[in-house]
Amino acid sequence: MKIIGISGSPRARGNTEILVHEALKAASEMDAETEFISLVGKNIKPCNGCGTCYTEKSKGICAIKDDDLPGIYEVMRQSDGIIIGSPVYFLSVTAQLKALFDRSVILRYAKGMPADRPGVSGGPEFLLKNKVGGAIAVGGGRDGGQLFTINSILQWMLTQSMIVVGNNFAMGGSAMAGMKGDVVKDEIGMAMAKHVGLRVAEVAGKI
Repeated sequence: MKIIGISGSPRARGNTEILVHEALKAASEMDAETEFISLVGKNIKPCNGCGTCYTEKSKGICAIKDDDLPGIYEVMRQSDGIIIGSPVYFLSVTAQLKALFDRSVILRYAKGMPADRPGVSGGPEFLLKNKVGGAIAVGGGRDGGQLFTINSILQWMLTQSMIVVGNNFAMGGSAMAGMKGDVVKDEIGMAMAKHVGLRVAEVAGKI
């Protein structure tokens, strides 16, 4: 069983990374193999809406080939569970994480659109289908938009036909931090992140 954690923050060694590592540590204690991915310094280009990935000819291959997303998507494909964390940016995820979400349409259309496959039943091929997902968000206040951000992550996971879990209490890990590193002072937030990792590993293990 492999669980990966993705930090969507553009800041290295910040609060989001701390929380995602806390979740992965908990998952590893349930005998999961873990891997951490940071989007810091990654070259992630936004989707340009060309529509190439929808076609039978392309079969889910993105027309943008000169950035870091293909490698990240391959790790996601090989995982059993995915934990995604983000700081709150204007009540949502970061630009880097949103670009990852938008471009991940290729993970839904690896066979092209049904209209491109006459006589072939079924819809798109969801490469992340049935993988277990959990979300973590950190904001400057206890009610600093974390739930909106968590909801954005979970909505993306549901759109990918993933199985989403909470943290034995709420929708995901919600933490509060002002300055870099302050999240370790938020015992509730750290505990929530831990329980996201436990729930993802628990359900992935059952599957």
